[in-house]
Amino acid sequence: MVRLIITFLVLSHFPCFICHSQGQNLRVESSFQPPSITLSNNSVYKVIIHGSQENPQGSLPQVPGLIISNSPQTFRSASFRNGVPSVRLEISFQVKPKKMGKHTIPSWPVKIGSNTLQVPSSTIEVLAPNQQDKIRQNAEEKQKSELKEACFIEFTKPRSFLFEGETVSGSINLYIWDRLPVSRIERAPQKDGDAFSLTELGQPQEKRNQSKYNKSYTVFSWPIGLTAAIAGKHSITFNTSIRVRVKSRGNSPFASPFHNDPFFGFGREESLKVTSELQNITVKSLPVINRPKSFNGAIGSLSTRSTVDNDRVSLGDPVRFFFDIEGQGNFSAMPAPIFESNSDFKIGPPAFSFAGNELTKHQGKQRFEYILTPLNPGLLKIPVIHFSYFDPIQEKYFTLNSSEHPLRVDPGETWIDTTRGELEVEERSNSIPTADLFQTENEPGKWVHEIQKTILLNSSIFWAAQGIPFICVCGLIFYGRKRKRTGKDIFRQKQTSLKKQMKEAIEYKDSTLFYRATRERIRLEIGSFYKYGNPSSLSNNEISSLLKNGNNEESLISQIQEILHISDSHEFAENEEFSQSLDDQLKKINGLLKKIR
Repeated sequence: MVRLIITFLVLSHFPCFICHSQGQNLRVESSFQPPSITLSNNSVYKVIIHGSQENPQGSLPQVPGLIISNSPQTFRSASFRNGVPSVRLEISFQVKPKKMGKHTIPSWPVKIGSNTLQVPSSTIEVLAPNQQDKIRQNAEEKQKSELKEACFIEFTKPRSFLFEGETVSGSINLYIWDRLPVSRIERAPQKDGDAFSLTELGQPQEKRNQSKYNKSYTVFSWPIGLTAAIAGKHSITFNTSIRVRVKSRGNSPFASPFHNDPFFGFGREESLKVTSELQNITVKSLPVINRPKSFNGAIGSLSTRSTVDNDRVSLGDPVRFFFDIEGQGNFSAMPAPIFESNSDFKIGPPAFSFAGNELTKHQGKQRFEYILTPLNPGLLKIPVIHFSYFDPIQEKYFTLNSSEHPLRVDPGETWIDTTRGELEVEERSNSIPTADLFQTENEPGKWVHEIQKTILLNSSIFWAAQGIPFICVCGLIFYGRKRKRTGKDIFRQKQTSLKKQMKEAIEYKDSTLFYRATRERIRLEIGSFYKYGNPSSLSNNEISSLLKNGNNEESLISQIQEILHISDSHEFAENEEFSQSLDDQLKKINGLLKKIR
């Protein structure tokens, strides 16, 4: 009963308590707990602020020999001491040592409201690991090995080196141990490495009861097409996240979620990041020696074939010319062969289609369709196409030529205007001389001066015959607009989703989410603006190339490259800070994307 009364009194006077506490003298303390640890243990760096519950502002200095967490824990408390209110704010940082010796966090300023205070310096002593630490360290290494075998990613590639612009097929395999309590895969694997572009990942192929490391796994495989974009020595990894059901970590002797499989699906869920091993790939530049003039970027093992849909036409009638490229190669980035007009033919731009593996775009047949219009009558020959490609296995250039296709062009018939003669004959036949006509009592009737003509526009059959094609044409136009609008709606949905993520990141001050959404939005809008087939796979250099081809200003290109660099640096260098606020960055990005042409 006494406790309830005291609690009631404290709560009823709490507003006054806060007001009086603001007048209390501000004081800051700092310390390590414990102040002395071995190299394999962790400590806590505590900063205690007396006299205020306002959120402090400051920048914690970095110490070379210590790893200090960026996510501190806070604890607020208020109490009475001898009738005087006392307010306390405690901030705790996890600290992990990297080397032995004494390490000091120097004094640093912290701002509380309108006051600026100095946090006193604190020193921690890191000792050599003892025998117990070595045993624990060996246990942790064994645990890491077990965790690595519980869920991992393997990336298969055909060769240890590629040529610049070459596309190879591979697969990303996610192994999940059957005893691992996984609830779902949060996202498809993502690539780390700007020197390569990747085809879009679809639905994975699932295989069960796959044996490896004397364990049974379920394997999820994504077939991919990997294209080398930049010459040099580069590394590539893939990562994904899965959700695992676990109990409390405190109940596990190994502090591992894999030794705490909850019964009947009870327990909480944690996100586990899975990363593949780092693989180094050398990307070679294409040789300059013996490079044909007709080479336009095709790489692979290819063959060609050419056909026409007709070998005899009249002057002015179009002819369809097909040029097929078949085999293994970089079909997703393969340009159309050069086929120019001449004095005999007018050649339009080609239409192209691909038939083969749509996931990797590495093996199949690419067809280019040209429309040729003959300009002169006679026996003509369709121009020959010279197609060159580079074979990465033989490391040589090859040139293939299309077949010679003769085409007979008839001059056609001379057109004669017979409309005027037919009109004159019709007028003469319709004219009736009224002088030769007379009416008798045996032929009664109403006298008329001319024979009445049937008007075609008053015929229901005529309008029925015209209405059916009109309805069909309107239906085709509506269907085409609907399909076009569907593609635009998908783009707007993705764009709206990314803008929403950026605004939510600004609201929650999540810079990692903001810059990740920024990078995806730049890829989406620039790739869609220039009609790139797979905007999500664009690298920074490919984005620059698209902007340069669009005759954009150098300042615009450099500013977009700077934003992409900040996004990459923020994701791969978490401790790096950027002076510009997220609101200003959003306004700047919106302005730059509007200037793209």
